[in-house]
Amino acid sequence: MDQDALSKFINDIIDAKNFKTLDSDVRHQLEQDLKNRLLDQIDRAVLGALPENKIDGFNDLLDRNASQQEVQQYIANSGVDTKKITLETMLRFRSLYLGVK
Repeated sequence: MDQDALSKFINDIIDAKNFKTLDSDVRHQLEQDLKNRLLDQIDRAVLGALPENKIDGFNDLLDRNASQQEVQQYIANSGVDTKKITLETMLRFRSLYLGVK
């Protein structure tokens, strides 16, 4: 995922929350924490969508410390719609954080 787009998304969420008294250090830490939580949720959602017959191959990649590029290629070739999953996860994250239903 594009880090600039991710940072903008997180900053928009923080701005929408309308915190009045965040100093720059606290805001930066909040941005990092939210970014890490969102990326974890995206990773979990993508892995959860991985077809059952692809899990052993994925575990093999992890066991041999495959590069990030190899892992991404494996997931892309598995038929998982990562763009859709990422978008849905981001929207759900935003709704939960802002308390919007």
